[in-house]
Amino acid sequence: MKIRGQRADIGCRGWPTCLPTLRIKGKCVIFVVWLFFCCSGVVAAADVNDLLFQGADYHYKGNLEQAIIKFEALTRIDPKNEYAHNQLGILYAKKDQYEKAFKEFSTVAKLDDNNTFAVLWLGILHLRNSEMNQAFEKFNKIIQIDPDNADAYYFLGTLYNFRHNPAMAIEYLKKARNADSQEADTHFRLAKAFHNVDMVANAMLEYKRTLEIKPAYTKAINEIGWIYYNKGDKENAIAQWEKTLKINRSDRDAILNLAKAYNDLAWNVLKSEKTKEAIKYWRKTIIINPGNKAAKYYLKKYN
Repeated sequence: MKIRGQRADIGCRGWPTCLPTLRIKGKCVIFVVWLFFCCSGVVAAADVNDLLFQGADYHYKGNLEQAIIKFEALTRIDPKNEYAHNQLGILYAKKDQYEKAFKEFSTVAKLDDNNTFAVLWLGILHLRNSEMNQAFEKFNKIIQIDPDNADAYYFLGTLYNFRHNPAMAIEYLKKARNADSQEADTHFRLAKAFHNVDMVANAMLEYKRTLEIKPAYTKAINEIGWIYYNKGDKENAIAQWEKTLKINRSDRDAILNLAKAYNDLAWNVLKSEKTKEAIKYWRKTIIINPGNKAAKYYLKKYN
């Protein structure tokens, strides 16, 4: 096929660098138009995939600014890309730009009102703004869509707890546990709910279940320590908090718990006029918590 006339450079990616502008026969015009749309679609798809992977990679590496740039560019090409809008929502939330985050998740919810990820985040943002009724509505909507959504049950349990309804809080936290029984966090949350209403035996079972799934879950170990301590079993309480420090020497809760336990023991033996023994406990306090004012005061007074 011979084509005569001037040719103009286009310079698009994936597109011929030049096209004829004059005396093109009808069949050629149809072919060129068809080729244009096909190539444009391929280029757009390639751009979307490139930007998606680049944005995800920057996000994974903690470069939030570049991740935002990539996902924003992606949404300009593909405004209905739910994944990109959800990622922007997370990224904005990480940068404390909560209004922008809310807008992104709202966009997803408008595109697909069954997108439970976006609806969950809308609920969380409502919760952050103390908009309890709106948050409750979002979390409740999720379990209508997905009856096995452990996160929604957890947040509903949290809201019931906030409303001073421990019975309903426990019911929903149980549902969260049953929906996600192999998740240590779920068992820990339920244990805390039981613990808060003095259902200590139930709490202990859930703390232990937490540790069966994740043995290094120090928050559960610390809470078990408090159960022992409040029962008067200081020896086992101390053993739990020492176990935490073997896992994490900087665990602030375990340090303060042990300092309290040692100071209490020191005070108890001091009342029995066992000053030397009391001094030993205060020294233990200083070893783990050098700035402890009570221990420093009594060591200065009695040592």
